[in-house]
Amino acid sequence: MLPRLSAADLPGLLADGHLVMASVHKKIRRPTEPAPGQGGHLVLLTGHDHGLLHLLNPSGHTDTARRTVLPTTEVFETFFGGRAIALP
Repeated sequence: MLPRLSAADLPGLLADGHLVMASVHKKIRRPTEPAPGQGGHLVLLTGHDHGLLHLLNPSGHTDTARRTVLPTTEVFETFFGGRAIALP
């Protein structure tokens, strides 16, 4: 478990070759709606590029919600609980 993080810290972990399990609000499956809170649900971050995070959310309600790309600060950060586990 990593200390409290900001969404801006996540691309560096991914660039170092880690997969990252991040705590987000479960409503991340509908990222066009405002985040009602932060944390409590886990997603797997698999990569990043040009300010976008690639993530897998197995409980997503559509294919797009299960495998998606979100802007790091504009969207992902609003759902992110500041907690994560970096996997080797």
